[in-house]
Amino acid sequence: MKILIFSSSAGNGHNSTANRIKEKVLLENPDSEIKIIDSYKKYASKLKAWIMEDGYFFACNHFLGLYNHFFKKSEKSSYENRNKSKANKDSYCLMYGMLKEIYDFKPDVIISTYIFCSIALRNIKRFYKIPAKTICMTLDYGISPYWECCAEGLDYMFLTDDYMVSKFKKLGYTDNQLIVSGIPVAERFSEDLDKNELRKSLNLDPDLFTLIIMKASFFPISNQKIINELGKINKKIQVIIVNGKNKKCELDMAKRLKNANLIHNVINVGYTNKMVEYLKSSDLVLGKAGGLTTTESINSGIPSLIVDRLPQQEIYNKQFLIEHNCALGVTKNTIAETINMILNSPKKYKKFKESTLKLRKFGTIDKFYEIIKNCPTPDYAGLKLQDSKKQVIKNVDIARKNEIKHLESK
Repeated sequence: MKILIFSSSAGNGHNSTANRIKEKVLLENPDSEIKIIDSYKKYASKLKAWIMEDGYFFACNHFLGLYNHFFKKSEKSSYENRNKSKANKDSYCLMYGMLKEIYDFKPDVIISTYIFCSIALRNIKRFYKIPAKTICMTLDYGISPYWECCAEGLDYMFLTDDYMVSKFKKLGYTDNQLIVSGIPVAERFSEDLDKNELRKSLNLDPDLFTLIIMKASFFPISNQKIINELGKINKKIQVIIVNGKNKKCELDMAKRLKNANLIHNVINVGYTNKMVEYLKSSDLVLGKAGGLTTTESINSGIPSLIVDRLPQQEIYNKQFLIEHNCALGVTKNTIAETINMILNSPKKYKKFKESTLKLRKFGTIDKFYEIIKNCPTPDYAGLKLQDSKKQVIKNVDIARKNEIKHLESK
């Protein structure tokens, strides 16, 4: 089996999802050949790649309000105007490289983990033949703009939750395309592991209420503010602070903790390969609202406290979790107040946890694999890319404009 996955570094979830799918396929079918392409890095100009990938982190760090403004503005896109959307041309820089990759590699299945790669596939199909089945997925609990642009270019669309089905049908998708699966994260997050045994293996106190702080990219609360809030928590708890790959932040936190005089047990870690163990040892998560991060918490059965100052797609994730009683929103000044309320309200925490357990989705990655393994073998006979990059873009653009004229003439 040959699988081609088009991904992106715009956020951490796209490449992570690509790797989860790769791991599953190789586990079930070790002879498979799988190629993951970081699309904008490989096919686009350095400037375009920076805008679409690194520019995302820059905007969320320094111009979050502006980023969210343009995100909301993009939501005015509609199925009726899908062929006129600027998102089409944002994908043009990928088309030649993706098409050449497809014809050279001849995959049995093509997977896109990033919406602009999906739009590029749809645009390619306006003029060129792609024999393999194409698959994409949502990686958030809200619905981002532009999905209507690739409705006619995907064979299967995996959705995060049931409520999305009716909304995606309004965006031009059919029942045959849509599969409700959940977000694919490592399967170990869904396993039933003994919390006490996990805590012992990590040298954690098995009897203390445990808070884990997940400091993902552009986490909006400073180390000192976190310590100040921990100092206001009345009952002794256990705190796991995960700093990720930010070594500077980890060292700064360690230095500040030495002088903090907290009553709590605090474990300060950097990047770790024991994320499953740390998370499933916890009772409560404090963090942002990325799609994969929140799914890892949900599948682990751990309720969340979600900070403010989020990119718009994470605001939607936060709203979804709060509506389902799986999370509470906090600001940098209400963390301790909210944790004190939870510690003093065991019945409320119990309902909080029960709601989180209800939202779990099992076998997500299995659903992906079932579709992948049952895709028919494509026929690439006679397919060879002879057009230049300029000609590919020209052919697709003419086909897109002709489709606009055809629709307007009806």
